[in-house]
Amino acid sequence: MNKKGIIVALILMSIGFASIATVLTINGTIKYGYDTKDFNVIFSEAILDGDVKSEELIEQTNKKSITFTTKELSKKGDRSILEYQVMNNSKQYDAEVAIECERLTSDGSESEEEITSEYTTITPNPKELTVKAQESRKGTITVELKKVSTEILEEKFKCSLTVNPSEREEEPEEYIADTSCESVAAPNLGTDNKLIPVTINNSGEITKVNATGENWYDYCNKQWANAVILKDGETAPEENQKIEMDKIESMFVWIPKYKYRLWNVDVENPLYNAHSIEIIFDKTNTTNIDGVSCETPGVSGDTGECNNGEYMTHPAFTSFGVDGFWVGKFETGYKGASNADAAKHDTGESTDIVVKPDEYSWRNINVKNIYEVSKNYKSALNSHMMKNTEWGAVAYLSHSIFGINKEVAINNNSAYKTGYAALLTTDQSKMPGESGDGSEYNTLWNTENGVNASTTGNITGVYDMSGGAWEYMAAYIENNLGSSGFTSESNEIDTLQKYFDVYKSGSNDNTSYTNMILGDATGEMGPFDNYKDGDNNMRYHNRWYADNSIFAATSDPWFARGGHFDRGILAGQFYFNRRTGVAGGGDGFRLVLAPAK
Repeated sequence: MNKKGIIVALILMSIGFASIATVLTINGTIKYGYDTKDFNVIFSEAILDGDVKSEELIEQTNKKSITFTTKELSKKGDRSILEYQVMNNSKQYDAEVAIECERLTSDGSESEEEITSEYTTITPNPKELTVKAQESRKGTITVELKKVSTEILEEKFKCSLTVNPSEREEEPEEYIADTSCESVAAPNLGTDNKLIPVTINNSGEITKVNATGENWYDYCNKQWANAVILKDGETAPEENQKIEMDKIESMFVWIPKYKYRLWNVDVENPLYNAHSIEIIFDKTNTTNIDGVSCETPGVSGDTGECNNGEYMTHPAFTSFGVDGFWVGKFETGYKGASNADAAKHDTGESTDIVVKPDEYSWRNINVKNIYEVSKNYKSALNSHMMKNTEWGAVAYLSHSIFGINKEVAINNNSAYKTGYAALLTTDQSKMPGESGDGSEYNTLWNTENGVNASTTGNITGVYDMSGGAWEYMAAYIENNLGSSGFTSESNEIDTLQKYFDVYKSGSNDNTSYTNMILGDATGEMGPFDNYKDGDNNMRYHNRWYADNSIFAATSDPWFARGGHFDRGILAGQFYFNRRTGVAGGGDGFRLVLAPAK
Protein backbone atom coordinates (compact mmCIF):
# COMPACT_ATOMS: atom_id res chain seq x y z
CA MET A 1 0.00 0.00 0.00
CA ASN A 2 1.50 3.36 -1.05
CA LYS A 3 0.16 6.87 -0.65
CA LYS A 4 2.39 9.60 -2.06
CA GLY A 5 2.45 13.32 -1.47
CA ILE A 6 0.89 13.57 1.97
CA ILE A 7 1.99 16.89 3.47
CA VAL A 8 2.99 16.19 7.04
CA ALA A 9 4.48 19.55 7.95
CA LEU A 10 4.70 22.90 6.23
CA ILE A 11 7.49 25.21 7.29
CA LEU A 12 7.58 28.82 6.08
CA MET A 13 10.74 30.75 6.74
CA SER A 14 10.86 34.52 6.33
CA ILE A 15 14.40 35.74 6.45
CA GLY A 16 14.84 39.47 6.76
CA PHE A 17 18.54 40.23 6.83
CA ALA A 18 21.02 43.06 6.88
CA SER A 19 24.13 43.95 8.80
CA ILE A 20 21.84 44.60 11.75
CA ALA A 21 19.33 41.80 12.17
CA THR A 22 17.67 38.79 10.64
CA VAL A 23 14.30 37.32 11.48
CA LEU A 24 13.33 33.73 10.79
CA THR A 25 9.67 32.77 10.98
CA ILE A 26 8.53 29.16 10.96
CA ASN A 27 4.96 28.04 10.46
CA GLY A 28 4.25 24.34 10.73
CA THR A 29 1.26 22.05 10.52
CA ILE A 30 2.41 19.76 13.25
CA LYS A 31 0.10 16.79 12.92
CA TYR A 32 -1.45 14.95 10.04
CA GLY A 33 -3.22 11.65 10.34
CA TYR A 34 -3.75 9.21 7.49
CA ASP A 35 -5.99 6.28 8.37
CA THR A 36 -5.20 7.23 11.96
CA LYS A 37 -5.92 3.79 13.34
CA ASP A 38 -2.90 2.55 11.43
CA PHE A 39 -0.74 5.46 10.30
CA ASN A 40 0.12 8.71 12.02
CA VAL A 41 3.18 10.86 11.46
CA ILE A 42 3.77 13.85 13.71
CA PHE A 43 6.01 16.88 13.33
CA SER A 44 6.74 16.77 17.02
CA GLU A 45 9.56 19.16 17.91
CA ALA A 46 11.36 22.26 16.72
CA ILE A 47 14.65 23.58 18.07
CA LEU A 48 16.00 26.82 16.66
CA ASP A 49 19.65 27.67 17.21
CA GLY A 50 19.78 25.38 20.21
CA ASP A 51 16.65 26.70 21.92
CA VAL A 52 13.48 24.64 22.20
CA LYS A 53 10.74 26.48 20.37
CA SER A 54 7.99 23.89 20.52
CA GLU A 55 6.86 23.93 24.12
CA GLU A 56 3.33 24.57 22.94
CA LEU A 57 3.34 21.39 20.86
CA ILE A 58 2.56 19.38 23.97
CA GLU A 59 -0.49 21.43 24.91
CA GLN A 60 -1.64 22.61 21.48
CA THR A 61 -1.39 19.61 19.19
CA ASN A 62 -4.00 21.05 16.81
CA LYS A 63 -2.20 24.35 16.36
CA LYS A 64 -1.45 24.90 12.66
CA SER A 65 1.29 27.49 12.85
CA ILE A 66 4.06 28.41 15.21
CA THR A 67 6.13 31.55 14.79
CA PHE A 68 9.69 32.02 16.02
CA THR A 69 12.35 34.70 15.78
CA THR A 70 16.00 33.80 15.27
CA LYS A 71 19.20 35.32 16.43
CA GLU A 72 20.70 38.02 14.23
CA LEU A 73 22.42 37.00 11.02
CA SER A 74 24.65 40.01 10.48
CA LYS A 75 27.93 38.57 9.19
CA LYS A 76 28.81 36.54 6.14
CA GLY A 77 28.63 32.87 7.07
CA ASP A 78 26.17 33.37 9.93
CA ARG A 79 23.63 30.55 10.17
CA SER A 80 20.27 29.78 11.68
CA ILE A 81 19.51 26.11 12.08
CA LEU A 82 16.07 24.64 12.57
CA GLU A 83 16.12 21.14 14.05
CA TYR A 84 12.90 19.20 13.67
CA GLN A 85 11.68 15.75 14.58
CA VAL A 86 9.34 13.45 12.69
CA MET A 87 7.67 10.71 14.72
CA ASN A 88 5.91 7.71 13.16
CA ASN A 89 3.28 6.40 15.56
CA SER A 90 2.24 3.60 13.23
CA LYS A 91 2.67 -0.03 14.22
CA GLN A 92 2.50 -1.46 10.71
CA TYR A 93 3.61 1.29 8.30
CA ASP A 94 7.11 2.55 7.64
CA ALA A 95 7.47 6.00 6.07
CA GLU A 96 9.79 7.57 3.53
CA VAL A 97 9.84 11.31 4.23
CA ALA A 98 11.18 13.80 1.65
CA ILE A 99 12.08 17.41 2.43
CA GLU A 100 11.87 19.93 -0.41
CA CYS A 101 12.31 23.70 -0.19
CA GLU A 102 11.27 26.38 -2.71
CA ARG A 103 11.56 30.15 -2.91
CA LEU A 104 8.41 32.28 -2.63
CA THR A 105 7.68 35.78 -3.91
CA SER A 106 7.03 38.62 -1.50
CA ASP A 107 3.29 37.94 -1.59
CA GLY A 108 3.82 34.28 -0.73
CA SER A 109 3.18 32.77 -4.16
CA GLU A 110 5.57 30.29 -5.74
CA SER A 111 8.67 31.67 -7.42
CA GLU A 112 10.55 30.20 -10.37
CA GLU A 113 13.87 31.44 -8.98
CA GLU A 114 16.52 29.07 -7.71
CA ILE A 115 16.35 28.24 -4.02
CA THR A 116 19.82 29.77 -3.47
CA SER A 117 19.95 33.54 -3.95
CA GLU A 118 22.68 36.12 -4.02
CA TYR A 119 22.31 36.59 -0.28
CA THR A 120 21.15 33.33 1.23
CA THR A 121 21.33 29.60 0.83
CA ILE A 122 18.93 27.11 2.41
CA THR A 123 19.97 23.50 2.93
CA PRO A 124 17.79 20.65 4.25
CA ASN A 125 19.75 17.76 5.74
CA PRO A 126 19.03 15.00 5.06
CA LYS A 127 16.80 15.47 2.03
CA GLU A 128 15.13 12.13 2.73
CA LEU A 129 14.35 10.31 5.96
CA THR A 130 13.32 6.72 6.53
CA VAL A 131 11.12 6.69 9.59
CA LYS A 132 10.19 3.14 10.56
CA ALA A 133 7.09 2.22 12.49
CA GLN A 134 7.29 3.36 16.12
CA GLU A 135 10.47 5.32 15.37
CA SER A 136 11.49 8.98 15.43
CA ARG A 137 14.06 10.73 13.26
CA LYS A 138 15.57 14.19 13.26
CA GLY A 139 16.61 16.54 10.49
CA THR A 140 17.77 20.11 10.04
CA ILE A 141 17.13 23.05 7.73
CA THR A 142 20.00 25.54 7.63
CA VAL A 143 19.78 29.12 6.40
CA GLU A 144 23.19 30.73 5.79
CA LEU A 145 23.98 34.38 5.04
CA LYS A 146 26.25 34.45 1.98
CA LYS A 147 26.45 38.19 1.54
CA VAL A 148 25.73 41.17 3.78
CA SER A 149 23.29 43.80 2.53
CA THR A 150 23.17 47.41 3.63
CA GLU A 151 19.43 47.36 3.04
CA ILE A 152 16.83 45.32 4.84
CA LEU A 153 15.77 42.62 2.43
CA GLU A 154 13.27 39.82 2.83
CA GLU A 155 13.19 36.39 1.29
CA LYS A 156 10.63 33.66 1.85
CA PHE A 157 10.91 29.93 1.52
CA LYS A 158 8.44 27.10 1.85
CA CYS A 159 9.77 23.76 3.00
CA SER A 160 7.39 20.80 2.69
CA LEU A 161 7.74 17.40 4.28
CA THR A 162 5.96 14.76 2.19
CA VAL A 163 5.54 11.16 3.22
CA ASN A 164 5.21 7.90 1.36
CA PRO A 165 3.95 5.21 3.76
CA SER A 166 4.57 1.56 2.95
CA GLU A 167 3.03 -1.38 4.74
CA ARG A 168 5.52 -3.62 6.52
CA GLU A 169 5.96 -6.83 4.61
CA GLU A 170 5.82 -9.01 7.70
CA GLU A 171 4.13 -8.66 11.04
CA PRO A 172 6.65 -8.31 13.89
CA GLU A 173 7.41 -11.54 15.72
CA GLU A 174 5.98 -9.99 18.86
CA TYR A 175 3.22 -7.42 18.96
CA ILE A 176 3.32 -5.27 22.08
CA ALA A 177 0.15 -3.32 22.68
CA ASP A 178 -1.24 -4.44 26.04
CA THR A 179 -1.75 -1.38 28.25
CA SER A 180 -4.05 -3.22 30.63
CA CYS A 181 -3.14 -4.30 34.13
CA GLU A 182 -3.76 -8.00 33.62
CA SER A 183 -0.05 -8.78 33.85
CA VAL A 184 0.75 -6.79 36.99
CA ALA A 185 3.01 -8.92 39.17
CA ALA A 186 1.36 -9.69 42.50
CA PRO A 187 3.18 -8.02 45.40
CA ASN A 188 5.72 -10.33 47.02
CA LEU A 189 5.37 -10.16 50.82
CA GLY A 190 8.29 -12.50 51.48
CA THR A 191 8.25 -15.48 53.80
CA ASP A 192 8.93 -13.96 57.21
CA ASN A 193 5.45 -12.41 57.77
CA LYS A 194 6.99 -8.99 58.36
CA LEU A 195 5.25 -7.19 55.49
CA ILE A 196 1.55 -6.63 56.13
CA PRO A 197 -0.68 -5.68 53.17
CA VAL A 198 -2.67 -2.51 53.83
CA THR A 199 -4.90 0.05 52.21
CA ILE A 200 -4.71 3.75 53.05
CA ASN A 201 -7.69 6.08 52.74
CA ASN A 202 -7.49 9.75 51.84
CA SER A 203 -7.12 10.87 55.44
CA GLY A 204 -4.22 8.48 56.04
CA GLU A 205 -6.14 5.80 57.89
CA ILE A 206 -4.38 2.44 57.46
CA THR A 207 -6.23 -0.88 57.31
CA LYS A 208 -4.93 -4.43 57.06
CA VAL A 209 -6.31 -6.30 54.04
CA ASN A 210 -6.26 -9.75 52.51
CA ALA A 211 -3.27 -10.07 50.17
CA THR A 212 -5.40 -12.03 47.69
CA GLY A 213 -8.33 -9.61 47.87
CA GLU A 214 -9.55 -7.54 44.94
CA ASN A 215 -9.39 -4.18 46.69
CA TRP A 216 -5.74 -4.11 47.75
CA TYR A 217 -4.44 -2.35 44.60
CA ASP A 218 -5.45 -1.29 41.08
CA TYR A 219 -2.59 0.08 39.00
CA CYS A 220 -4.87 0.96 36.08
CA ASN A 221 -6.58 3.41 38.43
CA LYS A 222 -3.29 4.64 39.95
CA GLN A 223 -3.87 2.74 43.20
CA TRP A 224 -0.45 1.28 44.06
CA ALA A 225 -0.06 -1.57 46.56
CA ASN A 226 1.13 -0.59 50.06
CA ALA A 227 2.49 -2.64 52.95
CA VAL A 228 3.83 -1.89 56.41
CA ILE A 229 6.25 -3.41 58.90
CA LEU A 230 5.22 -3.13 62.55
CA LYS A 231 7.46 -2.20 65.45
CA ASP A 232 9.00 -5.06 67.40
CA GLY A 233 6.52 -6.47 69.89
CA GLU A 234 3.45 -5.27 67.98
CA THR A 235 0.93 -7.89 66.83
CA ALA A 236 -0.73 -7.68 63.45
CA PRO A 237 -4.47 -7.04 63.68
CA GLU A 238 -7.18 -9.11 62.06
CA GLU A 239 -8.17 -8.51 58.46
CA ASN A 240 -10.05 -5.23 57.84
CA GLN A 241 -8.86 -3.83 61.16
CA LYS A 242 -7.13 -0.44 61.46
CA ILE A 243 -3.46 -0.11 62.28
CA GLU A 244 -2.46 2.96 64.26
CA MET A 245 0.54 4.90 62.97
CA ASP A 246 2.35 4.67 66.32
CA LYS A 247 2.50 0.86 65.90
CA ILE A 248 4.15 1.09 62.48
CA GLU A 249 7.91 1.15 61.94
CA SER A 250 8.10 1.42 58.15
CA MET A 251 5.89 1.80 55.08
CA PHE A 252 6.55 0.55 51.54
CA VAL A 253 5.04 0.75 48.05
CA TRP A 254 5.16 -2.07 45.47
CA ILE A 255 6.74 -1.34 42.06
CA PRO A 256 5.69 -4.21 39.74
CA LYS A 257 7.92 -5.40 36.93
CA TYR A 258 7.40 -3.63 33.61
CA LYS A 259 8.88 -2.85 30.23
CA TYR A 260 8.88 0.65 28.80
CA ARG A 261 9.06 2.10 25.31
CA LEU A 262 12.46 3.65 24.61
CA TRP A 263 12.57 7.21 23.30
CA ASN A 264 16.10 8.51 23.82
CA VAL A 265 18.63 5.75 23.27
CA ASP A 266 20.94 8.11 21.41
CA VAL A 267 21.71 10.71 24.05
CA GLU A 268 23.84 12.79 21.68
CA ASN A 269 20.86 13.20 19.34
CA PRO A 270 17.90 13.45 21.73
CA LEU A 271 14.40 13.21 20.36
CA TYR A 272 11.82 15.00 22.41
CA ASN A 273 10.98 16.30 25.82
CA ALA A 274 8.68 15.40 28.73
CA HIS A 275 5.96 12.99 27.64
CA SER A 276 3.91 10.17 29.07
CA ILE A 277 6.23 7.16 29.31
CA GLU A 278 4.66 4.11 27.70
CA ILE A 279 4.72 1.23 30.17
CA ILE A 280 3.46 -2.34 29.92
CA PHE A 281 3.42 -4.60 32.97
CA ASP A 282 5.06 -7.92 32.18
CA LYS A 283 6.71 -10.62 34.29
CA THR A 284 8.91 -11.86 31.41
CA ASN A 285 12.10 -10.28 30.09
CA THR A 286 12.20 -8.66 26.66
CA THR A 287 14.42 -10.12 23.94
CA ASN A 288 16.01 -8.72 20.78
CA ILE A 289 13.26 -8.47 18.15
CA ASP A 290 14.04 -5.79 15.58
CA GLY A 291 11.57 -2.93 15.75
CA VAL A 292 9.69 -4.43 18.68
CA SER A 293 11.82 -5.05 21.78
CA CYS A 294 15.36 -5.51 23.02
CA GLU A 295 17.25 -7.33 25.72
CA THR A 296 18.07 -5.10 28.69
CA PRO A 297 21.77 -4.07 28.61
CA GLY A 298 21.87 -2.85 32.22
CA VAL A 299 25.42 -1.58 31.70
CA SER A 300 26.78 1.95 31.80
CA GLY A 301 27.24 3.42 28.33
CA ASP A 302 25.94 0.29 26.59
CA THR A 303 22.68 0.41 24.66
CA GLY A 304 22.98 -3.17 23.37
CA GLU A 305 20.68 -3.76 20.40
CA CYS A 306 18.08 -1.29 21.66
CA ASN A 307 16.50 1.32 19.41
CA ASN A 308 13.99 4.08 19.92
CA GLY A 309 10.42 2.84 19.77
CA GLU A 310 11.30 -0.62 21.07
CA TYR A 311 10.27 -1.93 24.49
CA MET A 312 12.82 -2.92 27.12
CA THR A 313 12.38 -4.58 30.51
CA HIS A 314 13.50 -2.05 33.10
CA PRO A 315 16.92 -3.00 34.57
CA ALA A 316 15.74 -2.48 38.17
CA PHE A 317 13.97 -5.85 37.85
CA THR A 318 16.60 -7.79 35.92
CA SER A 319 19.53 -7.13 38.28
CA PHE A 320 17.86 -9.02 41.14
CA GLY A 321 15.74 -11.33 38.97
CA VAL A 322 12.51 -10.23 40.70
CA ASP A 323 8.95 -9.51 39.57
CA GLY A 324 8.94 -6.25 41.51
CA PHE A 325 10.37 -4.51 44.55
CA TRP A 326 9.17 -2.53 47.55
CA VAL A 327 10.38 1.07 47.80
CA GLY A 328 10.32 3.12 50.99
CA LYS A 329 7.18 5.24 50.85
CA PHE A 330 9.15 8.11 52.40
CA GLU A 331 12.78 9.05 52.89
CA THR A 332 14.38 7.05 55.68
CA GLY A 333 13.97 8.73 59.06
CA TYR A 334 15.94 8.40 62.29
CA LYS A 335 13.82 6.78 65.00
CA GLY A 336 13.18 8.98 68.01
CA ALA A 337 14.70 12.16 66.57
CA SER A 338 12.98 15.21 68.04
CA ASN A 339 14.45 17.77 65.61
CA ALA A 340 16.48 17.98 62.40
CA ASP A 341 19.87 17.99 64.14
CA ALA A 342 18.95 14.94 66.21
CA ALA A 343 18.52 12.98 62.96
CA LYS A 344 22.14 13.58 61.87
CA HIS A 345 24.15 10.42 62.59
CA ASP A 346 27.11 9.11 60.62
CA THR A 347 26.93 5.84 62.50
CA GLY A 348 23.91 3.93 63.64
CA GLU A 349 22.08 0.63 63.68
CA SER A 350 19.35 -0.76 61.46
CA THR A 351 17.08 -0.54 64.51
CA ASP A 352 17.31 3.26 64.20
CA ILE A 353 15.41 3.16 60.89
CA VAL A 354 11.88 4.50 60.55
CA VAL A 355 10.00 5.02 57.26
CA LYS A 356 6.89 7.07 57.98
CA PRO A 357 5.45 10.55 57.37
CA ASP A 358 6.29 13.47 59.63
CA GLU A 359 9.66 12.01 60.69
CA TYR A 360 13.06 13.70 60.51
CA SER A 361 15.15 12.34 57.62
CA TRP A 362 18.28 10.46 58.66
CA ARG A 363 21.17 12.54 57.29
CA ASN A 364 24.89 13.12 57.69
CA ILE A 365 25.70 9.43 57.11
CA ASN A 366 28.30 8.27 54.57
CA VAL A 367 27.57 5.77 51.79
CA LYS A 368 29.21 2.77 53.43
CA ASN A 369 27.19 3.21 56.60
CA ILE A 370 24.02 3.74 54.58
CA TYR A 371 24.71 0.49 52.75
CA GLU A 372 25.30 -1.43 55.98
CA VAL A 373 22.28 -0.21 57.97
CA SER A 374 20.05 -0.75 54.93
CA LYS A 375 21.37 -4.27 54.26
CA ASN A 376 20.94 -5.25 57.91
CA TYR A 377 17.44 -3.84 58.25
CA LYS A 378 15.41 -6.81 56.99
CA SER A 379 17.87 -9.22 55.39
CA ALA A 380 15.17 -11.86 54.85
CA LEU A 381 13.46 -9.36 52.54
CA ASN A 382 16.74 -8.42 50.84
CA SER A 383 16.65 -4.87 52.17
CA HIS A 384 19.23 -2.55 50.64
CA MET A 385 20.19 1.01 49.82
CA MET A 386 18.28 2.29 46.78
CA LYS A 387 20.09 2.06 43.43
CA ASN A 388 20.01 4.64 40.64
CA THR A 389 18.13 2.24 38.36
CA GLU A 390 15.54 1.59 41.09
CA TRP A 391 15.00 5.31 41.43
CA GLY A 392 14.58 5.43 37.65
CA ALA A 393 11.97 2.64 37.76
CA VAL A 394 9.85 4.58 40.27
CA ALA A 395 10.29 7.88 38.39
CA TYR A 396 9.28 6.36 35.04
CA LEU A 397 6.22 4.65 36.50
CA SER A 398 5.23 7.98 38.06
CA HIS A 399 5.34 9.66 34.65
CA SER A 400 3.00 7.20 32.93
CA ILE A 401 -0.76 6.70 32.73
CA PHE A 402 -0.38 4.56 35.86
CA GLY A 403 1.08 7.46 37.88
CA ILE A 404 0.73 11.20 38.36
CA ASN A 405 2.03 11.65 34.78
CA LYS A 406 3.72 14.97 35.55
CA GLU A 407 6.33 16.31 37.94
CA VAL A 408 5.55 15.73 41.60
CA ALA A 409 5.31 18.65 44.01
CA ILE A 410 8.40 19.44 46.07
CA ASN A 411 8.74 18.63 49.77
CA ASN A 412 9.91 22.05 50.93
CA ASN A 413 9.92 21.35 54.66
CA SER A 414 13.06 23.08 55.93
CA ALA A 415 13.26 20.78 58.97
CA TYR A 416 13.73 17.73 56.71
CA LYS A 417 10.42 16.22 57.80
CA THR A 418 9.10 13.49 55.53
CA GLY A 419 5.86 13.48 53.59
CA TYR A 420 5.32 17.21 53.13
CA ALA A 421 4.39 19.15 49.99
CA ALA A 422 4.58 22.71 48.70
CA LEU A 423 1.37 24.19 47.38
CA LEU A 424 0.90 22.76 43.88
CA THR A 425 -0.31 26.05 42.44
CA THR A 426 2.84 27.84 43.54
CA ASP A 427 4.89 29.22 40.64
CA GLN A 428 7.60 26.55 40.56
CA SER A 429 9.67 28.63 38.14
CA LYS A 430 10.66 30.69 41.17
CA MET A 431 14.11 30.16 42.58
CA PRO A 432 14.56 29.69 46.35
CA GLY A 433 14.16 32.96 48.16
CA GLU A 434 12.10 34.67 45.47
CA SER A 435 8.65 35.90 46.38
CA GLY A 436 6.16 33.17 45.55
CA ASP A 437 8.72 30.34 45.66
CA GLY A 438 6.29 28.24 47.70
CA SER A 439 8.34 28.17 50.90
CA GLU A 440 5.47 29.63 52.88
CA TYR A 441 3.44 26.46 52.21
CA ASN A 442 4.03 23.00 53.47
CA THR A 443 1.28 20.51 53.96
CA LEU A 444 1.28 16.89 55.11
CA TRP A 445 0.94 13.80 52.94
CA ASN A 446 -2.72 13.07 53.80
CA THR A 447 -4.18 16.42 52.76
CA GLU A 448 -5.76 17.57 49.52
CA ASN A 449 -2.55 19.35 48.53
CA GLY A 450 -0.15 16.89 50.19
CA VAL A 451 -0.94 14.07 47.74
CA ASN A 452 0.48 16.18 44.90
CA ALA A 453 3.92 15.22 46.23
CA SER A 454 3.05 11.55 45.64
CA THR A 455 4.06 9.63 42.51
CA THR A 456 0.40 8.80 41.90
CA GLY A 457 -1.21 12.11 42.80
CA ASN A 458 -3.03 10.22 45.54
CA ILE A 459 -2.13 8.77 48.90
CA THR A 460 -1.06 5.33 47.59
CA GLY A 461 2.12 6.58 45.93
CA VAL A 462 5.74 7.28 46.90
CA TYR A 463 6.66 10.60 48.56
CA ASP A 464 9.75 12.80 48.97
CA MET A 465 11.02 12.19 45.43
CA SER A 466 11.34 15.95 45.01
CA GLY A 467 13.01 18.00 47.72
CA GLY A 468 13.36 16.97 51.33
CA ALA A 469 16.93 15.72 51.71
CA TRP A 470 19.23 14.81 48.82
CA GLU A 471 19.15 11.03 48.60
CA TYR A 472 22.37 9.10 48.13
CA MET A 473 22.09 6.28 45.60
CA ALA A 474 24.05 3.03 45.56
CA ALA A 475 25.61 4.20 42.29
CA TYR A 476 29.18 5.28 41.59
CA ILE A 477 31.94 5.51 38.97
CA GLU A 478 34.03 2.33 38.70
CA ASN A 479 37.35 2.25 40.57
CA ASN A 480 36.49 5.47 42.35
CA LEU A 481 35.06 5.18 45.85
CA GLY A 482 35.54 8.84 46.76
CA SER A 483 34.92 9.57 50.45
CA SER A 484 32.23 6.88 50.82
CA GLY A 485 33.96 4.96 53.61
CA PHE A 486 34.56 1.97 51.32
CA THR A 487 38.22 1.25 50.69
CA SER A 488 39.77 -0.16 47.53
CA GLU A 489 42.46 -1.94 49.55
CA SER A 490 39.95 -4.30 51.15
CA ASN A 491 38.09 -4.93 47.86
CA GLU A 492 35.00 -5.12 50.05
CA ILE A 493 32.73 -3.44 47.53
CA ASP A 494 33.76 -5.84 44.74
CA THR A 495 31.76 -8.66 46.31
CA LEU A 496 28.61 -6.52 46.52
CA GLN A 497 28.24 -5.44 42.91
CA LYS A 498 24.60 -6.44 42.40
CA TYR A 499 23.72 -3.92 45.12
CA PHE A 500 25.33 -1.06 43.17
CA ASP A 501 24.98 0.55 39.77
CA VAL A 502 28.53 0.96 38.51
CA TYR A 503 29.26 3.60 35.86
CA LYS A 504 32.07 3.88 33.34
CA SER A 505 35.15 5.80 34.39
CA GLY A 506 35.97 8.94 32.49
CA SER A 507 32.82 10.70 33.61
CA ASN A 508 34.66 13.95 34.28
CA ASP A 509 32.10 16.65 33.62
CA ASN A 510 28.43 17.47 33.42
CA THR A 511 28.13 16.28 29.83
CA SER A 512 28.90 12.58 30.38
CA TYR A 513 25.27 11.59 29.89
CA THR A 514 26.20 8.88 27.36
CA ASN A 515 27.52 6.87 30.33
CA MET A 516 23.95 6.42 31.56
CA ILE A 517 22.39 3.04 32.23
CA LEU A 518 19.21 2.83 30.15
CA GLY A 519 16.37 3.20 32.65
CA ASP A 520 18.24 5.15 35.35
CA ALA A 521 16.47 8.46 34.54
CA THR A 522 19.68 10.36 33.77
CA GLY A 523 20.76 10.54 30.10
CA GLU A 524 17.30 9.74 28.78
CA MET A 525 16.00 13.00 30.26
CA GLY A 526 17.96 15.09 27.72
CA PRO A 527 18.71 17.19 25.87
CA PHE A 528 20.59 19.19 28.51
CA ASP A 529 21.12 22.93 28.68
CA ASN A 530 23.53 25.04 30.72
CA TYR A 531 22.09 28.43 31.61
CA LYS A 532 21.72 30.93 34.44
CA ASP A 533 18.93 30.52 36.96
CA GLY A 534 17.16 33.27 38.88
CA ASP A 535 19.99 33.40 41.42
CA ASN A 536 22.46 34.16 38.57
CA ASN A 537 24.23 30.79 38.86
CA MET A 538 24.98 28.63 35.81
CA ARG A 539 23.55 25.12 36.05
CA TYR A 540 22.84 22.15 33.82
CA HIS A 541 19.16 21.35 33.34
CA ASN A 542 17.32 18.56 31.57
CA ARG A 543 14.26 19.08 29.38
CA TRP A 544 12.00 17.28 31.86
CA TYR A 545 10.83 20.29 33.88
CA ALA A 546 14.33 21.82 33.89
CA ASP A 547 15.41 19.61 36.80
CA ASN A 548 19.07 20.01 37.73
CA SER A 549 21.11 17.36 35.90
CA ILE A 550 24.76 16.91 36.87
CA PHE A 551 26.35 13.53 36.15
CA ALA A 552 28.77 11.85 38.55
CA ALA A 553 32.41 12.78 37.95
CA THR A 554 35.90 11.78 39.02
CA SER A 555 35.88 14.36 41.81
CA ASP A 556 32.37 13.38 42.95
CA PRO A 557 31.78 9.75 41.94
CA TRP A 558 28.46 9.07 43.73
CA PHE A 559 24.92 9.94 42.62
CA ALA A 560 22.29 11.80 44.64
CA ARG A 561 18.67 12.15 43.57
CA GLY A 562 15.55 14.25 44.10
CA GLY A 563 17.08 17.58 45.08
CA HIS A 564 16.83 19.54 48.31
CA PHE A 565 13.92 21.23 50.09
CA ASP A 566 15.12 24.69 49.00
CA ARG A 567 15.84 23.88 45.34
CA GLY A 568 12.54 25.05 43.85
CA ILE A 569 12.30 24.32 40.12
CA LEU A 570 15.63 22.48 40.17
CA ALA A 571 14.27 19.60 42.27
CA GLY A 572 12.12 16.75 41.03
CA GLN A 573 11.94 13.01 40.40
CA PHE A 574 14.22 13.55 37.36
CA TYR A 575 16.85 15.50 39.30
CA PHE A 576 20.34 14.00 39.62
CA ASN A 577 23.58 15.34 41.02
CA ARG A 578 26.94 14.13 42.24
CA ARG A 579 28.55 13.70 45.65
CA THR A 580 31.84 12.49 47.11
CA GLY A 581 30.14 9.83 49.25
CA VAL A 582 30.97 11.65 52.47
CA ALA A 583 28.44 12.29 55.24
CA GLY A 584 26.60 15.54 54.49
CA GLY A 585 24.11 17.50 56.59
CA GLY A 586 21.62 17.62 53.70
CA ASP A 587 22.15 14.06 52.42
CA GLY A 588 19.84 11.16 53.29
CA PHE A 589 18.79 7.85 51.72
CA ARG A 590 15.92 5.52 50.90
CA LEU A 591 15.26 1.82 51.50
CA VAL A 592 14.30 -0.87 49.00
CA LEU A 593 13.13 -4.44 49.67
CA ALA A 594 13.58 -7.04 46.93
CA PRO A 595 12.40 -10.40 48.34
CA ALA A 596 13.27 -13.40 46.20
CA LYS A 597 10.58 -15.08 44.11
